Amino acid sequence: MIDIHNHLLPGIDDGAKDIEETLKMCRMAVDDGIQIIVATPHSFDGKFLNRPETVISQVQDLNTKLAAIGLDVTIMPGMEVRIVADLPQLLADGQILALNEGKYILLEFHPAQIPAGLENLARDLASSGFFFVLGHPEKNSIIQSTPEYLFKLLKHFRPWELVVQVSADSLTGENGFSARRTVTTLLKHNLAHIIATDAHSSSKRVPRLSGAVKAASRLVGGENAVKMVQEIPKAVLTGGVFPEYWEPTNPRRWWRIL
Repeated sequence: MIDIHNHLLPGIDDGAKDIEETLKMCRMAVDDGIQIIVATPHSFDGKFLNRPETVISQVQDLNTKLAAIGLDVTIMPGMEVRIVADLPQLLADGQILALNEGKYILLEFHPAQIPAGLENLARDLASSGFFFVLGHPEKNSIIQSTPEYLFKLLKHFRPWELVVQVSADSLTGENGFSARRTVTTLLKHNLAHIIATDAHSSSKRVPRLSGAVKAASRLVGGENAVKMVQEIPKAVLTGGVFPEYWEPTNPRRWWRIL
């Protein structure tokens, strides 16, 4: 399996505090069947400001340590970026690190807001040759109340230009009732494409995917659930071929008022 969203790099955000915790997280991930982890420390979220060169250097050091102790997992560089208006300029200035230094940027909403003009911002990125993975929208309070927003957002893009990532702990219930209800709605309506851990430690928000894959299988079938942790994240990271697109459907009900 591939975990495309993980805060395992030590001491640079609110994830792993030291290298010992990082190694614990890596062992836990390997035991769960995860073979590739993308390190995605926060940046431009108002608290953390990590530089691409710092992330790449730490990833290289960590891969060296993992090889030395015989732990069979590969770490790739990335970052989780809060959606800000000057994102295209930050990208042009080389301050944003795409996942595995490729074409997809992991973006996150503020927990209680959706930025105005997101469609235009995303189109600007696409015109520059970049696409984006939207991280854990089911945790956003506006998406929880109006999940049809994601349907409308996806309709602005060609298949796989916008990829929606949901968190494992939302599917398994540790993230609370609202997130679980919302992620269930997103999967049932083909509004989510990748499951990732968003892991922050070995004891809370942990690096495990297998339980979430089982939960997703009950919603979208086993074959598609596996694609959400294998084929689709692999295509994002390598520029490879995506599976047949899952046409989104609108979860809006007639009694809902936008």
